[in-house]
Amino acid sequence: MGKNNKTDNFLKAINKYSKLEREQIQSDIETVRAEELKKAEATGKKMARDYVAKEYSAVKTAVTGQYAVKNLEAQGKIYKKREEITNSVFEKAAEKLTDFTSSPEYKELLIKYAKEIADIFKDNSCVVYINDNDNKFAEEIKAQFDGDVTVENDVAIKIGGIKGFCKDLKIVADNTLDSKLVSQKDWFTENSGLKVM
Repeated sequence: MGKNNKTDNFLKAINKYSKLEREQIQSDIETVRAEELKKAEATGKKMARDYVAKEYSAVKTAVTGQYAVKNLEAQGKIYKKREEITNSVFEKAAEKLTDFTSSPEYKELLIKYAKEIADIFKDNSCVVYINDNDNKFAEEIKAQFDGDVTVENDVAIKIGGIKGFCKDLKIVADNTLDSKLVSQKDWFTENSGLKVM
């Protein structure tokens, strides 16, 4: 029995050692599995974050593009409406100025404008341009000038007023209601509160 006892003890020792080795291997496997699982989770989270960031960026770009298009469309509509309002205001102003040219005050203003141009031209020869409806004032306009004056009609003067040209001085003096109205458009755009942002 001594031999069997030694063999049994030897087998028990081998079994015990095997059991300890097996437990150590299982423990190592669990540790490696836990570490690999942590790495896989970290990699998965990073991939998920990267994917979400990429998708977010794509959606943001698409939404930004759509917003820009909608914004441009809205600005275009606002710009068009502003132009309609501005044109309406200036058409009504032109009508009022045209009505004004039939008043006695208009004749006084026309003579005043002629004097202002005459002061610039002094005694130099000049050509004065007026609307053909103002031909009835031609002699009174000429009387304001010291130099030789020719009065002509200018189809570009739609409303009224007077424009003068002195060849010797190379000066054009524009006191037409048309140009005064046009010069107000920039002021109106700046101050009307109808700016397009």
